[in-house]
Amino acid sequence: MRKCVLLLGALLWAQEEPVNFGLLLRAHSGVGLGFFGKLQNDLKAPNALGKDLKMVPWATTAGANLDLLIAKRFLVAGTLQLQHYDASETERGLARPYALHYGGQLGFAAINKNLWLFYPYIGYQVGTYEVRYTNYFTEPIYFGTNQQLRPLEKRTFSSNLGLVEVGLGLRRLKRGEGVTLVWGADLGAVFAPSKGSWKASEGPDPAGVNPAQLSGGYLRFSLGFGYVKPKSESAPSPIPAAPAAEPKKERKKKEKADVAPQEETQKTAPAPQEPPKPDKKERKKSKKDKEEEE
Repeated sequence: MRKCVLLLGALLWAQEEPVNFGLLLRAHSGVGLGFFGKLQNDLKAPNALGKDLKMVPWATTAGANLDLLIAKRFLVAGTLQLQHYDASETERGLARPYALHYGGQLGFAAINKNLWLFYPYIGYQVGTYEVRYTNYFTEPIYFGTNQQLRPLEKRTFSSNLGLVEVGLGLRRLKRGEGVTLVWGADLGAVFAPSKGSWKASEGPDPAGVNPAQLSGGYLRFSLGFGYVKPKSESAPSPIPAAPAAEPKKERKKKEKADVAPQEETQKTAPAPQEPPKPDKKERKKSKKDKEEEE
């Protein structure tokens, strides 16, 4: 197994880096996990949702990203993200947290090969963290000491929180040049570096409650499209120049050198031999034979 992983890694690194520039628009959705500070303690008060309340940490997430890849390695992104947490409820009522944030991300492509992008990133987002509070009970319930909800009444309590984000992104491109599809996944975490104050949708701000806090994690899957451009190819080699004309003296020397072997072959070749002439005796005999025949 280890050898296979090493071989796969070697093959991957042997590939040429195909993407030098990319502009990608993608939508993403997935699951999240949230932690809400001391909100549960405030909502478990006897005059609130009661001691049976347990905050549910699970959420569904949705959003969109616009990613820009520069010089094969650097990623700059704008992001919009929504976390919709499950309702936490008792027979008295329910509380459902939401978070909607937008901001930017910076990443570095550790792997940019064979149409794969893998990069760690950090980001910062601003937005709103909300809790929607509903009374099921036949008597009023409270959030803090001064916010009262009558039976079947709903109210929203919100806080402006900034979130720091740290994550890992994996992308797969359909093509290495031109318009392409892109899909992938993100694994990350968010946390608020500071606490926020609660504000009510109606009436005065809540008093006697703990500050708003939020942290969590997510696993998201994305699908989108964009434009990519491969890294610039090396400049084509220049056309070789035509050979310079040889000087006359050297050209004559070469011509003489070419003629010399031909003359030598002519001299060494044997001269054609003439057929031997008949002797006098043979000539006389041939004359006598002709006279006798006549």
